[in-house]
Amino acid sequence: MNSKPSDIFERLQEKAEDILAETPTLFAYGIAFPDDFPALRDVQLAAYMDPGLPPESYFHVEIRLETLLEEMLALPVAGARILNAAPLTFHEAVLSAGRVIYSRDERDRIAFEEGVWTKYFDLRHMLASGPQPAEEDAVTIRREEVSERLEQLEGHIGRARGLVDAPSIEPITQAAGRYYLQSAITCCLAICLNLSATLKLRPPRDMADIPEVLAEVSLLDVDVVRELTRLITIRDQLVYDPGKAETVQSHELPDYLASLERFARAIRERLEM
Repeated sequence: MNSKPSDIFERLQEKAEDILAETPTLFAYGIAFPDDFPALRDVQLAAYMDPGLPPESYFHVEIRLETLLEEMLALPVAGARILNAAPLTFHEAVLSAGRVIYSRDERDRIAFEEGVWTKYFDLRHMLASGPQPAEEDAVTIRREEVSERLEQLEGHIGRARGLVDAPSIEPITQAAGRYYLQSAITCCLAICLNLSATLKLRPPRDMADIPEVLAEVSLLDVDVVRELTRLITIRDQLVYDPGKAETVQSHELPDYLASLERFARAIRERLEM
């Protein structure tokens, strides 16, 4: 039975309540326009589950949902995917090619979509790059660009340290410290992305995967990657959840700045700069 994607979507929309009401699904998307998104091949349904559901059960839920799709829609290839543990690029594809067909919790759905688009556009901006340099020029161009980013990073670290050493910590000073910290972490990510693009390494799956790409070719040690991954989580709070930003306290800044300095030192050592 060969069904057009539009026909499948309409049938899925009609049966959404029956398929999802008895599962721990908070909201779900039917894939209406999959053609331009290779990641969505053979995916008809993308569901976001109750966060309390253990990740090891996702596979079994997917199988259950696929069985329901086949039973109710008579689809020979019925694909269901769980969104909770999927990478950001898959989330973006689902929101671009899909439509909401079921929502048990509108507050969570709206927060999910807001978070996906905010993070996606932030990451896309950093991933954007110009034409790839010719192979013989790659090292020179990389050094120039990385050197400039390192100078920016060290400038943010220096200004943040100046605030840490201030005799009194006013709210405005704390806010400035968080801004410099966020800017410094963004510089680290930009350096990683620049090196990845120049060396033609694999694209990162999401923000936290960016330093892992460099670790795979021994440009960063495991300890540095671990620290930068922790800082990326801090940056997420500062950028995407301003209400929690104040949880980054001034007394924590020296520790974060030390991690940033270790990253800068590691890059300089690897590139002999």
